[in-house]
Amino acid sequence: MRIAFSNPNSPMPLACESIGYHWRQYPIYRPNGYRFFHWLQTESSSGTVKINGREISLPPNSALLIAPMIAHSYAADSDTEEWDTAYLTIYGPLTNYMANFLDINKYRVFTNLSKEISGFIEAHYREFINNDVAAQTTQSALIYHFLMLLRKKETTDQTLKQSDPIIERIIGFLESNYQFPITNNEISQLTGLSTSYQNRIFRLKYGVTPLQYLSDYRMRQAKYLLVTRQDLRVQEVAQQVGFPDTSRFIQLFKKYNHVTPKQYSRTAYQGNN
Repeated sequence: MRIAFSNPNSPMPLACESIGYHWRQYPIYRPNGYRFFHWLQTESSSGTVKINGREISLPPNSALLIAPMIAHSYAADSDTEEWDTAYLTIYGPLTNYMANFLDINKYRVFTNLSKEISGFIEAHYREFINNDVAAQTTQSALIYHFLMLLRKKETTDQTLKQSDPIIERIIGFLESNYQFPITNNEISQLTGLSTSYQNRIFRLKYGVTPLQYLSDYRMRQAKYLLVTRQDLRVQEVAQQVGFPDTSRFIQLFKKYNHVTPKQYSRTAYQGNN
């Protein structure tokens, strides 16, 4: 699918010249660049962009935002597989300000796109079909929202990079002390951070809080013991992985694995014999 607005003259601060998704990308060669900011995103397969003396691979879930009049070319990596892309070209008096805001000089590569970013063009495609004043106003707001999503991603990526040593310290503590009771307050004493902040940065990295990670890790250790230590009773396994309350351990184990610890152990034993 594709829409192209020829002779763009929108008075909006941000406007769309063309937009498309599920687009079978053919080779492009632009020695003089393109006249507007160009977002190129891989949906499936992969392609390579040649720009500013570099070759940049664009696998799925990655994209490139190219500034106007920057020489570039791109093509699919495979002669046998179709390179499907999504794209958006934008213009308007606010684009240069937004480019500075996103720290885009000639181009910017974006990887590990969130679902909100990767699905933005398909989700809002129909809102770019019309070209009347009311539609252009909506489109301008959507483009601004899209660019702010990119800014949010950049901020999140920087936060995660700065937080990596803290997160690794938390994980080391959890995996070394999982046999004992652990609270959020103890983790806060380790990191010197508030519970809400450390939970937020940990969830950004792993999608769960530290205590949820701890439960997952305890369940993995329990499964290992149930397979390798057939001599242990369920109560002993529970205690060794940090559950003084055996009934609570059995309840949580069944929630994670859809069987009780005894059933899991019995099945594992039968499978090994």
